[in-house]
Amino acid sequence: MPWSAENLQAIVSWLEAAYPEEGCGLLLQDASGAYRVHTCENLANKYHAMDPESYPRTARDFYMLNPIEFVKAEDRNERVAAVFHSHPDVGDYFSAEDIAAAVLPRDFDDEPLSPSYPGTDYLVVSVRAGKADHATLFRFDDALASFVGVETFEQSRLGRVP
Repeated sequence: MPWSAENLQAIVSWLEAAYPEEGCGLLLQDASGAYRVHTCENLANKYHAMDPESYPRTARDFYMLNPIEFVKAEDRNERVAAVFHSHPDVGDYFSAEDIAAAVLPRDFDDEPLSPSYPGTDYLVVSVRAGKADHATLFRFDDALASFVGVETFEQSRLGRVP
């Protein structure tokens, strides 16, 4: 079960520890169908420090996963079931930046969106004052050519009691 209490707790713990910055990672599925949480470094601050003009945003409001993490998962015969990240103090919406990172570049503005990683979901966790309070799972809808919220996780399901 991808969103087991154990997996959600591992994700929440990682993202709360990253606060006040965005944390990120992957939910991986092996050949047997088992899921595991793989935490990743948010590279936003490193890229910002190297080239602030090209990378003006920091980990406070941006996440950057190393694409090699996807290759490593594939090399281990694991499927990336979901990418997860936090939104510190702003809610669990799928932002324009999240969409841009999750779709292939388009040659023309009227060209429909296509997911970068077909079959991969995106979990956005709202972390306010260091505590996860809500999360939404987004999935690409081919008919709409857009990401839509398909499941929400209330604070109690995230392992936290108000």
